[in-house]
Amino acid sequence: MTNISIDQLIDVAREATAVGSAILEREYDAVHKRGKELDVTVKSSAIDLVTEIDGQTQEAVVAAIAKHFPDHRYIGEEQGAEDIGDPNSPYEWIVDPLDGTTNFIHGKHSFGTIIAVQKDGELLAGAMHMPLLNQWFWGGKGAGAYFNGDTVKLRDTGSMQDAILNCNLIHRGKEIDGVLHVTLPRCRSIENYGCAAEELGEILMGHTDGVFFDGIRLWDIATGFLLIEEAGGTMAYEAQEPGNPKGGYTCAASTAGIFDELWDWTQTKM
Repeated sequence: MTNISIDQLIDVAREATAVGSAILEREYDAVHKRGKELDVTVKSSAIDLVTEIDGQTQEAVVAAIAKHFPDHRYIGEEQGAEDIGDPNSPYEWIVDPLDGTTNFIHGKHSFGTIIAVQKDGELLAGAMHMPLLNQWFWGGKGAGAYFNGDTVKLRDTGSMQDAILNCNLIHRGKEIDGVLHVTLPRCRSIENYGCAAEELGEILMGHTDGVFFDGIRLWDIATGFLLIEEAGGTMAYEAQEPGNPKGGYTCAASTAGIFDELWDWTQTKM
């Protein structure tokens, strides 16, 4: 199979991401400004929500990619993409059609579409867009990382004590006597936005320093982690269910200076 250039993969990732985020923006207006009824259902737990918009957006995103690469495979957050493409293709697109579903439902502005592509398991390119925040991120392996057209510059974090970190707090809680408990590393502050694109985007904009996640999915982190690494940061992710492409991951990404300490904490104390 002919190798595809990183630039072409970035272009298709951006094109498909724009298709997805345009649908989300239109549907957000319909729901929150014009009173359209939104059908919300529960997936794996009471805090794991899905709407009909998630599935519709994924279908449109996959169709946009398939116009360019009809044989490529997919890992999609929603059902329906697993059997598309040639099962022997080394290229696999990772699609989160609506990242921040709970935020979308509640009328918050931090939600968007995230798309990445890997070849034989190596992340090559990706894009993510939060339309109501006007935040575009994209890049590729060896091609750099960009925010709204400018080269990403990460913070020069002095130490963990100086770091502002993000994590999926509510998903990490362990219930003891009816109370959720979480462990936290020693740092300046911990923030949780309920939207991986925003949490990773804050690092790429130089506002925060790192993230650590327990049980998050590949479609949430693939693009952001690749871009953080391209911008000079460091990342690592380990499958909690090897062989299950939709399983959870233990992972962390940050500015280079604090990564070793953050990753050690993530692996041993989270």
